[in-house]
Parts: sequence; structure tokens; C-alpha cells
Amino acid sequence: MTIEPLRKRKGSGELYTRRPPTIDFIEESLRWPFDDLLARAAIRDRRHDDYVPSEVLVYHLRQTKSDNTDGRFVAIYNVLRDRVEAACPRANRNVGDKIYEDARIAQIRDATIDHVTELMFKDRQDYDEQLDIYEVVFDKAVRLARITKLRKVNLKENANEEVEDAVTGEVRATVEEALERYKKAGLTADEDLDYRIHLRRAIDALPEIEREVIDLMLADIPIETTKDGEPSMTELLGCVEKTVRNRRDRAYAKIRQALELEFDHDE
Repeated sequence: MTIEPLRKRKGSGELYTRRPPTIDFIEESLRWPFDDLLARAAIRDRRHDDYVPSEVLVYHLRQTKSDNTDGRFVAIYNVLRDRVEAACPRANRNVGDKIYEDARIAQIRDATIDHVTELMFKDRQDYDEQLDIYEVVFDKAVRLARITKLRKVNLKENANEEVEDAVTGEVRATVEEALERYKKAGLTADEDLDYRIHLRRAIDALPEIEREVIDLMLADIPIETTKDGEPSMTELLGCVEKTVRNRRDRAYAKIRQALELEFDHDE
């Protein structure tokens, strides 16, 4: 069977491509009976010799379009759904002999699962390019989906705190202060709005890994936490504290530079 190329394109116009190890694994797995694939897919230990990468499972999920029944699709979907859920922070926590569920964490988890599920089912009806990224970097795609849902939940919960205005791009004062606010004292309302637009534009222009850190700061997510069930940047981004802080500092420096350049140009 020929492995068809992905269809989604990057901003540069270049097509997304599967990683060579993924392609090799797909080619090998195409020789297995479906029951063998499913049995290996149930293995969760990534160090196990028979572990099947999620990118490979997404490929096989999409190939079930030719089936006359939904059985094979559902079987693979159930495995992938479990993997998406496992990638989300735990909503349940033990307190003494009781188990409590953090409603906020559960909401983020459920929204992430629903998002990935929707992509899979939409793709089954008609090719959905948004699912392509899950064949390239499944874990990162799930993480980005989770961060997006986390931000939406946080924005909804803190609507009165003006986390970010959809029109003006207003951001929290804590972020502005951390950036050593370029804004001069005594600005008019129009000048203040202009400053905030410049700031939002500078954040949006950051490289993805640095913009993620700023976005999580805007969502009030701590870099590290000792609170059971509370998400942290290190957990959501899958990196150590030093890496998060380095990305944050690089982001601050680039934002400050962008603000100086834009304001110098305007003046």
C-alpha cells in the first residue's frame, strides 16, 4: 500500500511531512494482521519493544475509511482517546479516604478530548487537514490543543479580570510590568490603546515555543506548582523549569526590542 503524503501546508507553503521513523514504522505495521496491531496498540509503556507510536495509529485510523463498518475505526479511536486523556493533567485527587475532582482541570481535559475526537470524526467524513499534525507530532499536537482549551477556560472564568480583550489585545498588567513597561506615563486613552496593540502584536510574532510561555502566563499558569492537580508550565510544555524560564526571558527580550523598534518607527 502506498503511503499518501499529508495535505496540510505550513505558512511557508511547504507540506507537512511524517518523520522518517514514523514512515518506517507504518510500512512495517502494514504487514501485521489488524488484531496484532490492536494488541500492540494497547501497550502503554513507550520503552516496550512492541509499543506503537500514536502517529502510526492516527495513520491507521484514517485508513479505516475504506471499511464497510465502523468497528476498526472505533477500536483504534478508543486507544487514541485514552492516550489523549493520559496526556492531560489528572482531575482527581485523593484527600484522606475521599476522591475529589477538580472541575476546572476536568473541563480542560474533556474539552481537549472533545476537540481531538471532533477532528478524527470530521476526517472520517471528509479529509481534515487539521489532523495531519497528529501524524507528525502527536504529543505536541495534543499539548497545543490542551493549552488552547486551558486558555479558553481561564478566559471564561476570569472574564471580569480582563485577561485579554479580543478587540484591543489588552494583556494583564503583570505581564506589562515584567516587560518593564515601555509605555510612558501620562498617555492618553488613544496612546494607551496603541501601546497595547503594539504589545499584542509583539507577542503574536514570537516563535511558537516562546509564545506558549507568554500565553500560559496570561492564563495564570505557574512555572512549577506543589498543589496536587494544579497544572504547571513544566507539565504542559513537557520541559524542565530552567527551559521554561529561558524561553520566558527570551520572549521578554524580543518583546521589548519589538516595542522599541515599533515606537521608534512611529515617532
